[in-house]
Amino acid sequence: MLHGSILITGGAGTLGRQIIKRATEEKWDCNITIFSTDAVKHAYVRALWPHINCIVGDVRDPVTVYNAMAGKDIVIHAAAVKHIPESEKNSVDTFQINVEGSINIAQAALQHNTPHVIAISTDKVCHAANAYGATKYLMEKVWQEYSRLNLPTRFHLVRYGNVLESTASVIEMWKRAIENGQAIRITDPAMTRFWISPNQAVDLILDAIKLESGMILIPKMKSLSIQKLAVYTVGTDEFMRAQATPIRPGEKMHETLLTTEECNYAVESDRYFFLHPTTTPMVDQPISAPYTSANSPELTEDELMELLQND
Repeated sequence: MLHGSILITGGAGTLGRQIIKRATEEKWDCNITIFSTDAVKHAYVRALWPHINCIVGDVRDPVTVYNAMAGKDIVIHAAAVKHIPESEKNSVDTFQINVEGSINIAQAALQHNTPHVIAISTDKVCHAANAYGATKYLMEKVWQEYSRLNLPTRFHLVRYGNVLESTASVIEMWKRAIENGQAIRITDPAMTRFWISPNQAVDLILDAIKLESGMILIPKMKSLSIQKLAVYTVGTDEFMRAQATPIRPGEKMHETLLTTEECNYAVESDRYFFLHPTTTPMVDQPISAPYTSANSPELTEDELMELLQND
């Protein structure tokens, strides 16, 4: 659990709500403030958790960022443009939020001597094929550059895959289509993705904040094909009558959590890869192969159902 005064940028989203839920249920010794541009989502959060503080602000504005971060012990930086089609169509906006916004957070952390700031990254950074992944990759590099200043603030990073049933996730869209009597839409059934529950994402934050500044925590996630995800979640019949749709611009068939090049800077445990910055010496025993959704262990149906019920 986390302690003290916590700020969550983009805190009205799936991850922020899950952190609030965990903190409330487990009685963390903390007070939480969410910071985002969406006042409507703030009202929804306050209806569920009246004790939560809400600040309307934009990570692109250094003044509102600076004011929101005053007196905070931990900042969880989750604000981002994170949907691939939107990032491809609006690359300037994506860069301003994901890169310049992250610089504003990092700079304010130094100005306030914030003890811990943790940024949420994505598997899309690996050999980025879209604006979302490219800007998140730059965000990682920004965090690591600030970590090299060797000041009191510690800059933590966690990189993971797709969050199950998050806002505008594929499962949510399938369920909405079925409710409206429509066929679900599927790209290539053989496409694979890493899947994680919102609760697991919170666990990763709790583990990452214990690590040294500048290190990226990467879980050894399991993956699943789009076909099996559909069969397991909405049924074989819905999959069989699914409407085929082209792969969206910027999408890949398979995703990667650790690249071949990064293997030279990573060490591993049973559950994690610990990725050091590429500005540090290579490790003595590099990881033997990249970690991709095409070669990772596969989620079983029971494991998937457990993840979906865990939140």
